[in-house]
Amino acid sequence: MFSFRLPDIGEGVAEGEIVKWNVAPGSKVEQDQDMVEVMTDKVTVKIPSPVAGTVKDILVPEGKVAKVGDILVTIDDGKSQDSTNLEVHEETQVSGKSPEDAPKEPRTIVSQTKVLATPAVRKLAKDLGVDIEKVKPTGPGGRVLADDVRNAAKSGNVVQEAPPQIRKDEAKVPEEKPHPEAEKTLVPHEHDEILEMKGLRRIIFEKMTKSKAIIPHFTVMEIVDLGKVIELRDDLRSQGFTVGYTPFFVKAASKVLREFPKFNAHYDEARKAYILRKQCNIGVAVDTPAGLTVAVVKDADLKSLNSIAEEINRLAEKARKNELKLSEVQDSTFTVSNVGSIGGVLSNPIINYPEVAILGVHRLLDDGIFSEKKSMFVSLSCDHRLIDGADAARFIRKIKEMLEKPSILLIER
Repeated sequence: MFSFRLPDIGEGVAEGEIVKWNVAPGSKVEQDQDMVEVMTDKVTVKIPSPVAGTVKDILVPEGKVAKVGDILVTIDDGKSQDSTNLEVHEETQVSGKSPEDAPKEPRTIVSQTKVLATPAVRKLAKDLGVDIEKVKPTGPGGRVLADDVRNAAKSGNVVQEAPPQIRKDEAKVPEEKPHPEAEKTLVPHEHDEILEMKGLRRIIFEKMTKSKAIIPHFTVMEIVDLGKVIELRDDLRSQGFTVGYTPFFVKAASKVLREFPKFNAHYDEARKAYILRKQCNIGVAVDTPAGLTVAVVKDADLKSLNSIAEEINRLAEKARKNELKLSEVQDSTFTVSNVGSIGGVLSNPIINYPEVAILGVHRLLDDGIFSEKKSMFVSLSCDHRLIDGADAARFIRKIKEMLEKPSILLIER
């Protein structure tokens, strides 16, 4: 009998919601056959069966959340001794929705180690000659990070310690303390509908709750004259380059982040500290039928304006088809949210936790309220614990300067 556990899908992913089972109790399953779809706080992935056999019991039904290591299903694989998967190696990485990304070789190797770490971290430990089971973990839930391995290799002191306990006030989603009246179960009326938070909407619910509960937000705003951006965009289009407005904001942000590195950071809740990221990975909010998804343009500061435009178009199309891979939604360091294509003169965007800032882009104002040229509001929400109002004002003014003289954005470096 084989007990299949939710594998370690990727760095920072500790749980996932069961979206769809492609097998049922009593059904036959082949090795590497897509068995279950799981939604994490990053992306929906298809997980294949590591063995062939007959499905015995499904222990986590659709719509329920399982943690990494929880048994999802048992499979009668014809072996008398019970076995279980506790690790997914690099060559066994679960795939996203896109079938062309599926590897051709077998994707699962059984291991009995219980250390939480990604395949890349395990490989790093092996390359450095570090016993990963003796490394002190500092990641969420006792996860071993790459820096933990490097530190162990430098110090030579790799005494294993118990994983840090997460205090109640450091839980993934802060507990709400409802008003006493709210503890009473609400009774819906006859024609009411109960809307439960499931799938992507549940992920958004949890991330927005955590962001607003933990991060003290403040927002600064500016008016930007986009007249020259419009001219440049039209000129590029006449030469066969399809460039929307969002790439201009992504490219401008990537340049400004070099000058203001504090804005390109993550909040590390476990350490109560901030990590200044060296990579500039810009998240782009994409409106999909299932809800808002943030796809990531990696190394945006090293890409040309046209390359950024092509990357955004590709990611947006995959997001709307629910085909994004885990690597395409991970590791954003700053986010641009463009609601202007839909509508909205002004917004106060919520920071994409654990980032520290987000840029809001809005609808063009072409009615001459502020000038004869087309203008728009841009807004910048920041983590006030790290970023002062003066720095935020300087940052957004620099964004304004670049967009009002956009020829600088055509220079790649």
